[in-house]
Amino acid sequence: MTSAPSSSDSPPANEGSRGDSPIVDIVVPVYNEESVLAASVTELHAYLSTRFPFTWRITIVDNASTDSTWLVAKAIADRLAGVRTLRLDQKGRGRALRAAWTNNHSTVVAYMDVDLSTGLDALLPLIAPLVSGHSDLAVGSRLAPGASVARGPRREFISRTYNALLHVVFGNRFRDAQCGFKAMRSDVAEHLLPQVQDNEWFFDTELLLLAERNGLRVHEVPVTWIDDPDSRVKVARTAFDDLKGVARVARRFWSGRGRFDLGAVARPPLEDDFGRQLITFAKVGVLSTIVSLVLFLVWRDAVGAVWANLLAVSATALANTWANRRYTFGYRDDRQRSRHYVGGVAISLAGLGLSSLALTNVSGSLAQVLVLLLSWGLVTVARFGLLRHWVFRP
Repeated sequence: MTSAPSSSDSPPANEGSRGDSPIVDIVVPVYNEESVLAASVTELHAYLSTRFPFTWRITIVDNASTDSTWLVAKAIADRLAGVRTLRLDQKGRGRALRAAWTNNHSTVVAYMDVDLSTGLDALLPLIAPLVSGHSDLAVGSRLAPGASVARGPRREFISRTYNALLHVVFGNRFRDAQCGFKAMRSDVAEHLLPQVQDNEWFFDTELLLLAERNGLRVHEVPVTWIDDPDSRVKVARTAFDDLKGVARVARRFWSGRGRFDLGAVARPPLEDDFGRQLITFAKVGVLSTIVSLVLFLVWRDAVGAVWANLLAVSATALANTWANRRYTFGYRDDRQRSRHYVGGVAISLAGLGLSSLALTNVSGSLAQVLVLLLSWGLVTVARFGLLRHWVFRP
C-alpha cells in the first residue's frame, strides 16, 4: 500500500498559525466520486467552520480512483484551509481508514461517507463523548431509537438481517455496525487498528466487535440518514464478504483469541456486578421455568410425574447454563467453557434430585405443579449462589 501526501497540507482550521494537530480529523474515503466530491467537502467545510466548536481537519483519501477524483481532491485542498489529501494505490474503505488513522496525532479520528447521507447535525454528538473521555468509540446508528431513515426495502432488510445475525452470534450491544459515520479516540485506534484484519467493508464491524470484546465503551448516536441512490457499494458482494468476515471473527473469538493489552486506555473492570447479574439470572430462570413446566405437563400423563420432571429439567439444563454463561456472567468465548458447562449441568441434576424426591408422595395435578414450582424456586436460589461463587468464579 502506498500513499501520496497532499499538495496542500494546510494547518487545521481555527488554529491560527500554531500548526498543532487538530482535536478532530474527519476522513472522507472516496472512489470515483468526481461528480460529488467538491460539493460534499465544501458543505462539510462550511459546517465545520461555522458550527463546530473543536479544531478540525478534513482528510480526503482517494482509494485508487480511475476517474479525475484525485485531481478534484487536490484542487479542493488548494482552495480550502484545513483540508489535506492522501492517495492509495489499492481500493478498500478499511484500507483508507487505516492509512489515515495510523500515527494520527489528533485527539479523535472520524470518518463519514462522501455522499453525506448522515445529517451533519449528528457530528457534534458523535465527537463530544470522545473528547470528554466518556466513551472510546462512537457510531452513528440508523437502528437506534430516534433515528430517521429513508432507504429502499432491499437495503433495509439486508441491514436489519445482518445486524440481527451479529447479535445472535456475538451478543453485541451496538445496533448498527455498517453506518458510514464513526469516530474513536486516537489512543484507542493505536491499539485497535493492528488487530483488525479486514481492509474493506467488514472493517467497521470487526473494529466494533474487537472494541466490545476488550471492554471499550461504544457510544451510539441516532442519525438522520437518506440513502444515496448512486452508491458505489455492490450490495450482494459486500453482504457475502461480510458473512465470511462474521465466520472468521466468530472462530477467532470462540477459540479464545481476540483479547489484547490496551495499556492505559483499558477501562477498569467493575468490582461487583451483582445487581445486573441477579436480574439477568432471574429473566433466564423465568423463561426456563415456563419451558420446563410446559414440558412437564405435556409428558406427565404419558410417563408419570417423576419421569416427566426428569425429562423437562434435563431438556432445559444445557440451554439454561448456556444462557447464564453468555448473558448473566458475560462469557462469550471458550474460556473455562468445559468447567462452566459441567458445573452448571451438575447443579441442575442435583436440583432435579430434590424436585423428584418432592414429587414422590404427591398426587393431583395442582399439587404436583405447586410442589414443582416450590422446589424449583429453592433450587434456583441455591443455583445462583453456586454459579456466582463456584462455577463462574472470576
